[in-house]
Amino acid sequence: MKMKTERLHRQDMNRVVELLQAGKIVALPSDTVFGLAISINHIETIDRLKEVKHRQDDRPFPVLVSSKSQINQLALLSRRDVKLVRHWMPGAMTLIVNKAQGVDSRVTSGKGTIAIRMPDDPWLIDLIRKVGYPLLMPSANITGEKEARSSDEVLAYFDGLIEGVVEGESLLDVSSTVIDASSKKLVEVRKGPISLNEVKKSLLQGGNMKIALAADHGGYQYKEILKQKLDEWGYEVEDFGTHSEDSMDYSDAVYPAAKAVSEGRCDRGIIFCGTGIGASITANKVHGIRCALVNDVAVAEVTRLHNDSNVLAMGGRVISEETMVQISKTWLDTLFSEDERHQRRIDKIAAIEKLEE
Repeated sequence: MKMKTERLHRQDMNRVVELLQAGKIVALPSDTVFGLAISINHIETIDRLKEVKHRQDDRPFPVLVSSKSQINQLALLSRRDVKLVRHWMPGAMTLIVNKAQGVDSRVTSGKGTIAIRMPDDPWLIDLIRKVGYPLLMPSANITGEKEARSSDEVLAYFDGLIEGVVEGESLLDVSSTVIDASSKKLVEVRKGPISLNEVKKSLLQGGNMKIALAADHGGYQYKEILKQKLDEWGYEVEDFGTHSEDSMDYSDAVYPAAKAVSEGRCDRGIIFCGTGIGASITANKVHGIRCALVNDVAVAEVTRLHNDSNVLAMGGRVISEETMVQISKTWLDTLFSEDERHQRRIDKIAAIEKLEE
């Protein structure tokens, strides 16, 4: 049924708030493209929003938030997710993460994940705050058609079908990048202003990465030297010992460090024993660990490029201090290549691991 679509402006903030609080659909300009917004506390409007967009699939709509505290109420964030939020929000990044308990299943179309974005637009942030709830806000277009980038384009689609439109133009000509971070591997669901490679590089930046360190007495000195270097480079460190040169069993320190990487409490691990052999064998007994024993800088690069290794093992009695530092820096700075053949081989390793559970 046709209705009158109100033409509004940014200065009509109070009226826009009133419409959204009443459960109405309002088209809003954003820092990417125009979106069709409803307040998340009016879930009953979702069906009408789908009808207006001719949306027949069960994909959930993205949720726009005004603060990181709202994200914490909606999502269960891993350590990696927290880093991505801190680095890319506000901005043109939509992050799919695991939803928090208590989030209405209709918001997520019954899925265990939720798509969240914090816009880089002070007016839109202020609007969400004044509404009092996050907004469900898919792009303003008929499903399958071009996204609207101006209020005129919105009206061409939806005049008489929605309650309001804020006149103007969006700030960008492209929708946000959508990254699925609901599992261990980041997946680019939709290309946008931020590339997947940029996202991965952001995780490598100093203070954004936590390193698990461990050594027995044979690697204690190198562990202490590297701990200082990691601090200088801006990394966060968790030291699992040993804490002296007294004789001890490498597994007692290496296992908890590898477990911390496996469970996501640390991003990567660097471990030592006299030769690195015992430490690497121990680490590779832990589910999800791909530990590489490295004595050469070139190999350090290859094991990241080809194997996406998440733990580095070195021998405190077989390489020089300078080589150890160079290996560590190269290994930390190198991204996985993402080549299909390398990913296929890693997937086969994971499949073998499951068979042996």
